[in-house]
Amino acid sequence: MREAVVPQASSKHIRFRGRSFPVLTLEPDEPLEGWFEQLDALLGQSPAFFAKKSIVIDLGKMAIEQAQLGDLLANLSRRGIRVMGLSGVDPSWASDELPPILAGGRATPQPPAEAGATPARDASSGTLTSSEEAAFKDIAKSLGSDGAAGVASATPATPAAPLILVEPVRSGQSIYYPEGDVTVIGSVASGAEIMAGGSVHIYGTLRGRAMAGAYGEKRARIFCRRLEAELLSVCGVYLTAEEISANMQSQSIQAWLENETVKIAKLD
Repeated sequence: MREAVVPQASSKHIRFRGRSFPVLTLEPDEPLEGWFEQLDALLGQSPAFFAKKSIVIDLGKMAIEQAQLGDLLANLSRRGIRVMGLSGVDPSWASDELPPILAGGRATPQPPAEAGATPARDASSGTLTSSEEAAFKDIAKSLGSDGAAGVASATPATPAAPLILVEPVRSGQSIYYPEGDVTVIGSVASGAEIMAGGSVHIYGTLRGRAMAGAYGEKRARIFCRRLEAELLSVCGVYLTAEEISANMQSQSIQAWLENETVKIAKLD
């Protein structure tokens, strides 16, 4: 008589791994009333700016009490901002009512300034320095009336390969690329957004939102063939449509960060 063989159940384990993901960090300023006014102005221009994003609130620069934290989060929630984590607060504040308290996060390291770099001029003049003008002539040529798909960058090359999109970015689409530059061979529709760790190049009309240097790269820039943007942002500093000078609208432009202000100049 053959002995029955009982199959052995395989041993299964839950696998845990540490992993890092890019998040968008908000750093409230005091007084909070003024900070919320600025936040409301941004949301008035771009209601979906924070939609479907991973948001962390960094309170390391604020003297906030634990009792105030609930009100702060409630005010953010009313504005449609879902907070996935807190940073810069006492770990002993952790509770089931609060998002997880995060520690050990690091900002994207800032590259050293290049020797001999020439500062850009104020966008109000609509002019560039002589060295910039020469550098951007090549870009202006590639932005000709035939919409040629030339790809050029005014910032030094980075190790990461650029993300190149050969189709227009439609309304409601969000493109995130923290590794480097994003180039769009076409237009970016109203309600769409591009968020790049490096520069943003748009060889068409920018009607949506473009965010360059979104993870700390201050040298990043935005280039577009025709400016009709809802929002421009470089390294977290932004301009809404209402703040963009009228003489820059519908122009081929480049935008960059200078002294914590976004500057815009035409590309001739």
